[in-house]
Amino acid sequence: MEKFYCQCKKHKLRVTPQRVAIYQALRQDRTHPTADAVYQNVKAECSNISLDTVNRTLIKFAEIGFIDTVACSGQGKKYDPNNKLHHHLKCIKCGKIIDFYNKKYDKLNVPENIEEGFTVISKKVVLTGICKKCLSKKDKK
Repeated sequence: MEKFYCQCKKHKLRVTPQRVAIYQALRQDRTHPTADAVYQNVKAECSNISLDTVNRTLIKFAEIGFIDTVACSGQGKKYDPNNKLHHHLKCIKCGKIIDFYNKKYDKLNVPENIEEGFTVISKKVVLTGICKKCLSKKDKK
């Protein structure tokens, strides 16, 4: 929580009960939740919170680099509280996203022609495929 308070102070963001609840819900959910999933987890604790507040807060957290967004076609934005350098496995059937770590991927070189006209500030590898759970469903059919 100390990191949360420091980040809020650094970015002149008031620490409100809603923001604390959103942050805690996000830290406890390692599934890369959508704003709606975070809202569902938070509304029991903060009954007066709205989905719009959750959305705006998550967007603000992402803008200040406190969390990352993970683009998922057809499923809306998902949020990732893991700030350590890591990569993702994404299931094309169920949309599940799994973090993984790989030092070789961390050190990928950016092609020279890209570096000439573009400044790369972050590198993440996303591998797409079918997770074990979806594969086992397919095998049972």
